[in-house]
Amino acid sequence: MSNSSSTEQQVPKLSKTADLDIKNAVAKKIIALVPWIFVFLWSTGFIGAKYTVAYSEPYFLLFLRGILSCIAFAVLALLFKADWPSKSTALKQMTTGLMIQAMFLGGCFKAIYLGMPAAFVSLVTGMQPILTALIVTSLYRKKFKAIQWVAIAIGFLGVYLVLNPNTENNTIEFSAILAAAVGLLGMTIGSLYQKRFRGNGHVLTQVFFQYVSLTLIMGMLTFIFEKQNVLWSASFVLGLGWLVFVVSVCAILLLMFMIESGESTKVATYFYLVPVFTAIESWLLFNESISTIGMLGMIFSLVGLLVFMRTSN
Repeated sequence: MSNSSSTEQQVPKLSKTADLDIKNAVAKKIIALVPWIFVFLWSTGFIGAKYTVAYSEPYFLLFLRGILSCIAFAVLALLFKADWPSKSTALKQMTTGLMIQAMFLGGCFKAIYLGMPAAFVSLVTGMQPILTALIVTSLYRKKFKAIQWVAIAIGFLGVYLVLNPNTENNTIEFSAILAAAVGLLGMTIGSLYQKRFRGNGHVLTQVFFQYVSLTLIMGMLTFIFEKQNVLWSASFVLGLGWLVFVVSVCAILLLMFMIESGESTKVATYFYLVPVFTAIESWLLFNESISTIGMLGMIFSLVGLLVFMRTSN
């Protein structure tokens, strides 16, 4: 009787253990998908820019996006009862926002507005890891391995092939290239600046102040250089809503989740697929084709990035 009773008591325990194992396995699969979802959402930011600049001037569009993003993050901060940073941290986050939000987004949206394909803009700004390494190496007088120099040369050769106006079917204006370069520089310097300090407050409230900076800068630029012309329509409102709630909010929350889950190290590799995702999405949605030389340049750049990052570890 005692053995039978003991066996019956063990069955529920085994069942609970099996259920827990299943839940853990499902959770691991979901976590493994998160970086891919994040990269997909990030790539749609370039597509959203391509879509919405057809209805609005870029700086005014980003001004609207900044206002709505501030409201969204303020509401999230209240819902999660997030701690607000000190004045010093808030100012530093606004400085970060000047570069990572205003310069990066402003440069990308302006380049796309001036006719540069969305995939090319994502490719140029995706060279940020190499530019960061070049800056850090020159400042601290470090040395690259020979294979890293080869990778850098391949990467920039690819960018040259993509942006060279003398190549087949390439009519990219110099002003668009300059705008994309501003976006690349903003993301690079902003990332370096952000790594130099550890502020207080919750990440939701820190990002809120970055979008405050975006709103202020874009507000000044649009009222100086633009006429705030907008073709209001359901399509524009949906596109703007996607940029705010899906890209600005959901992508950031996924990034926070990845950091907490220890998956952020994988994003560096997945991130190099952003231009590929963007190119496919541009082709499907806008019939935006890429010339043979342009495709070859994208392949060169991505190979150079991958080899560089792999040999840097």
